[in-house]
Amino acid sequence: MKLFLRALVVIGVLSSCSSNSTGNQEWPSVTVQNIDGVDINSSVVFNNNTTVIALWSTTCIPCRVELPQLQDFAATHPEVDVIAVNIGDVPNSVQNYVNEIGLTMPVIIDFEGRVSTALGITSVPSTLVISPDGNIVSSHLGEITAAELALLVETSS
Repeated sequence: MKLFLRALVVIGVLSSCSSNSTGNQEWPSVTVQNIDGVDINSSVVFNNNTTVIALWSTTCIPCRVELPQLQDFAATHPEVDVIAVNIGDVPNSVQNYVNEIGLTMPVIIDFEGRVSTALGITSVPSTLVISPDGNIVSSHLGEITAAELALLVETSS
């Protein structure tokens, strides 16, 4: 009986660690910076649309591959807002990186990691799908392609 109960606990823990999770956690309202280094509130990123948030860092190799994919997704899905949220890098370094890879989507800089702390996110890349009312409806940990993101957004609606 004890073995059976342990197996149930392990299954429950493993199923809660899925890379595509859903829940109704709200997007945090914290002070961050826009790409120009101006302080803004993170809640201003919403325009009453479904929003994809890509959490990334300049030192993250998979992020370098993923960000152009997310930009391609944004170009073909104008009904979805896509925003890149840099975690932990200084604005000058982020600006240089954005210019180097030709990123044109909106970029927010969270130098102090307030967003990731509020959400409990400990690694990048992480991708969040947020409903128009500000609730996180799905997430993906690790690199994601434009096609995978399209499916994630579609199944999150």
